[in-house]
Amino acid sequence: MTQMALSEVILPALARRECQHIAALIKSADELPALLASFYALGAARNGWLAHGSLPGEADLDRERLRGAGVDVTRLEATGQMAVLELDLTVTPEEWVKPWSALLDEQLRAGYDALWFARFPVGPTDTDIDGVLPFERAWMERFRGRRVVTLCPYISGAVDDRAREARFDRVASVHDRLDAVSGS
Repeated sequence: MTQMALSEVILPALARRECQHIAALIKSADELPALLASFYALGAARNGWLAHGSLPGEADLDRERLRGAGVDVTRLEATGQMAVLELDLTVTPEEWVKPWSALLDEQLRAGYDALWFARFPVGPTDTDIDGVLPFERAWMERFRGRRVVTLCPYISGAVDDRAREARFDRVASVHDRLDAVSGS
């Protein structure tokens, strides 16, 4: 997905001051850095506070991946406009999402216009996807109508059309928009 395509999806929702919760289906994790670079560039240009959710132990690796895709992580973190955070996946969805509301309020008071959040990719198995959907539902409930732009990458994997459609429907049920994208 290009920055232009992201703009077409995100900017109209921002103009309406709506939360935008987007799921992106990618073929492999190799496509993720370019997608995230476009997302964070758009967020930075729109005065967003950028938060990247990493798996435990992978924050530094994610920083390197983002740098390799052209994100100036060092500058963004130094100015306070970006945080790369390792997510605690051992808590309930409600416990997980609760502190993000306080973080959003804090960053809005600091002068940012919205929270722009993306995370590690989930998938390609149904178990991977089903495990994250309760967290996605809790996120949607917490941030509906608030100034939050969320990009949730899912790895589609190599499955038949019927299985892909079933995954598509489950993921779409907890997102405002779902797009199959490539990282280029």
